[in-house]
Amino acid sequence: MLGMTIDPWTLSGLLVFSVVVTLLSNWMAGGFRRPARPRNLSHAIRAVVASAIWILLVFAAGVIATRYIERITNALIGYLIFGGVAVVLSLVRAQLFLRIERQQKPRVKAAQPPWLCHLVHYLSYLLFAIVLYLVSAWLLRRPIELLAFIPLCIGALLPDLAVSRRLEGRLGQREEWHSIAIGLLIALLTLPLARLISLQTWYVIPLGFFSHLILDMLTPQGVMLLWPLNPTRYSVFGGPVKSPGSSAERKLVGALAGVAAILLLVVDIGPLPPQPAPAPTNEQTLERYYRMRGRNLVFAYVEGAWQATGRRINGQFEILNAAGESYVMLDRYTGKVFTAGRSGDDNLYLNSIALQAGSSATIKPTEVHLQNQHLADALPVVYQMQREPGLQHIYISGDVVVPARPGASDPTLRADYAPTGLRKIQSHEPGHYSLHYLTASELIELANLEVEEADLVIVATYTAPATGPTVTPLPSPPPAAEAAP
Repeated sequence: MLGMTIDPWTLSGLLVFSVVVTLLSNWMAGGFRRPARPRNLSHAIRAVVASAIWILLVFAAGVIATRYIERITNALIGYLIFGGVAVVLSLVRAQLFLRIERQQKPRVKAAQPPWLCHLVHYLSYLLFAIVLYLVSAWLLRRPIELLAFIPLCIGALLPDLAVSRRLEGRLGQREEWHSIAIGLLIALLTLPLARLISLQTWYVIPLGFFSHLILDMLTPQGVMLLWPLNPTRYSVFGGPVKSPGSSAERKLVGALAGVAAILLLVVDIGPLPPQPAPAPTNEQTLERYYRMRGRNLVFAYVEGAWQATGRRINGQFEILNAAGESYVMLDRYTGKVFTAGRSGDDNLYLNSIALQAGSSATIKPTEVHLQNQHLADALPVVYQMQREPGLQHIYISGDVVVPARPGASDPTLRADYAPTGLRKIQSHEPGHYSLHYLTASELIELANLEVEEADLVIVATYTAPATGPTVTPLPSPPPAAEAAP
């Protein structure tokens, strides 16, 4: 599911925000007054359904937005922008809904047709049986089976089916057929289904039958539950359901439908899930990566936290390389390169990692040695790599020694101290620098730098067949006059 990969506290906050902003916009659209009492049940249902749908839309939009907001440097700004847009759209939605409702004229209540009354009556039996089935599955922590709804509905309607009415004429009155004794008899008769189909299919038929008896206890006449031991009729709450399709029964159907919808969101669907496989260790994940490297693009779904800020992050990134027990990863959305592992020097502390192989790939490294030259002399290799089809990205690493300059260091080469990204330029001693995963564009920006000595490794990654132009944007090469020593 989409939301399962996001922090549960973030999901809870998005849900609370969706509810609050929807109710607040309804209140503001009504002129900061107490909402007027609905003219009829239909009006109330429309208002509740419209608000519920909007809450789900805001929540879904928040889940999608979070996947992008959590990757930017200042996530607070992203959440503020999303919140502001959600509030404005919610106010517009509330105003439009209120205007439409005010324009509608109240309708004269008409008598319900008989077929609709019977439809509501039998629908209440089905929904109540479904709710009981979902509650039992939730309490037992077992997944539901969609095919089980067929015998469940048969059991719920069994007391009122045509064959049941014929048996009533032979065995007794309706109250005698609607009893616990008959329910136990049906359970015994359906017991062989446990071996033919499944145990769950067996018990849902009696469950549907007993749910029918419970609903009949809401009628004024009640049912003779303990027949033939006791002919007393049992009714609860004074029998609020006076007749089929009455107002009380329609409200009951609406409540049962809402409860069933909520339960369907919390129970699992399908057969019992297999036992979870043990998570691979960090050493096993590294071994798997080394077997995949050089043959495929390798992506990783990670969960962890930035060590500099403590902010949690999860998502899919591309692995460029591995060193020791740490990975060098690329976020293709932002172009950021960072290290991930479980040491104090890594940018991202890993809680979990799962590898996934991408398309077939070829890695082509080229070594370049410069002495008393400019870095521009390494660019022809870069441009040759860029012209080859299927290029994904180019990265340059290596050691650079710049000529000593009395009194000051070279202003065009400065050490990088990025807290949440890979330090691409590191200074080890005066005039000695190391480069780590510079892009072709970043190398071009340093093209005029004169080096005393440089040992560079330029690595290009290609996919086959070609997937389009290069992912790394390359500016035009510098003029020859500027590149000359």
